[in-house]
This record gives sequence, C-alpha cells and structure tokens, in this order.
Amino acid sequence: MKEFILGTAMALVMSTAAHAETVGVSMAKFDDNFLTVLRNGMTDYAKTLSGVTLQVEDAQNDVSKQQSQIQNFIASKVDAIIVNPVDTDATTAMSKLAADAGIPLVYVNRQPVNVDTLPDKQAFVASNEQESGTLETKEIC
Repeated sequence: MKEFILGTAMALVMSTAAHAETVGVSMAKFDDNFLTVLRNGMTDYAKTLSGVTLQVEDAQNDVSKQQSQIQNFIASKVDAIIVNPVDTDATTAMSKLAADAGIPLVYVNRQPVNVDTLPDKQAFVASNEQESGTLETKEIC
C-alpha cells in the first residue's frame, strides 16, 4: 500500500506539470518509520525519472517550519510540491500559497482540513484502510 500511495502521489505531481523538473517535498518529520519509507520511496522513484530532482525537507513536526518550507519552495520556483502536513489545520494557508503561485500541490497521507475545497491543481492522496483498503484521491484539475 505504501508503494501505491507513493506512486500515485508522484504520478499526480508529474501529470500536473508536463516537464516537472524540481519537486519540493515537505515531510512532517523524518524520524517516523512510515514517513521514512515514504520519503525513501519517493527519492528512489524520482531517480528513475529523467530530469527530476526532489528537494526533501524535514519540518521536524513544526507547523511554522513547514509553512516556511512551502514559502521557500515557491521562492525557488519548484514545479510542484508534495506535503505530508504536520497539522492539517494549517493546510488552508499552504493551499493558498501554492495556488497563488500557480504551483501544483499534493497532500500525502494526512487529510487536509480543506480537502473538499482544494484549489485547482491540488490533490490529496492516502489509503482508506478503515473502510475498504482503497486509495482515496481528489483529482487535480
């Protein structure tokens, strides 16, 4: 299931930017076992894609640090952003930053509080193991 989530997140990001070269990734914390597997999987998968570079950052479970990372990705003009949110209540602000910059954003594993009102070019990807073990996603428009 972890590989499926990872592959889907990367596929969504890659489909939004025809030639995404730089993808900013902000993980809630590096010392979480699942997030380590997810991070390593994204890094390994990106290596199989020609011309793709991941810039992976550790938010260290700090919301303000994660928001700063999103701002830095935008200032660096990344082609897409992947976020495993520290606090899902902060996702509305992150979504606005990315939308205003016109940069596609994919939330991974933790459902953003604004999942029902995500702007264009934004999505949420996670497993829905409590109900059916299926993957839940909102398409990027």
